[in-house]
Amino acid sequence: MFKQWRWMIGIALVSLVGLVGAQAWGQAPPPSQPQGPGQRPQGAGQRPAFRGHARPVIGTIASVSGSSFVVTTWANRPVTVQTTSTTRVLTQQQGTVADLQSGDLVRIMATKAANNGVVAVRLSDTPAALAMARGGRPGGGPGGPQAGAPTSGLWGGRGTMVMIDGPLAGAPSGGAVMVALPAGAPLAVAVPSTTRISRTVSLPVSGLAVGTHVAVVGTPAAAGGGLTAVTIYIPGAPTR
Repeated sequence: MFKQWRWMIGIALVSLVGLVGAQAWGQAPPPSQPQGPGQRPQGAGQRPAFRGHARPVIGTIASVSGSSFVVTTWANRPVTVQTTSTTRVLTQQQGTVADLQSGDLVRIMATKAANNGVVAVRLSDTPAALAMARGGRPGGGPGGPQAGAPTSGLWGGRGTMVMIDGPLAGAPSGGAVMVALPAGAPLAVAVPSTTRISRTVSLPVSGLAVGTHVAVVGTPAAAGGGLTAVTIYIPGAPTR
């Protein structure tokens, strides 16, 4: 469960909210240039810096009252969260290759193949419409510098693992997807039937309930130390 939280909340904070992150929340943005196997992005482990937003509040909803709710954080600290008409609630559901469309933003955990190719192990897909709603721009990654968006690209993970972020340069074809990188030609990533695919969807704010695990990003409230939510992310069930 903890590993699922790390993977899915990392996806949320990087791909959907425009925060800086790597595989897990709280890491610095990956470099745009590839690194060797086993290397971590520079600054990994640092708290993310982002413009116009408070740090993410991660925990469990303890109570709900009208348009607000209280989150008990992992440090056992209560935080009051206000929602507005523009608050967006997002989660991830199991998807298929057929769901992937040109312009979608993807985050892929892949392995290096013997032929110097890469094969997707996990793929998280954010539809272009949701990316645009969060300040993204089609074909250019999730948001501009003013939004504190992460740098798209390819970088090394542990051993033969690599991480890939970027918009899809076209629809899936021949069992592979093409991911646009900051420089050079799009990268072909094989997507076999064993790849775990998840897709971001929107949920109504009214569906929030006590006991729900959430990651909340927003702006600090004027008083009381609470948060006005911009995006609420609910980790979905593990894919396959």
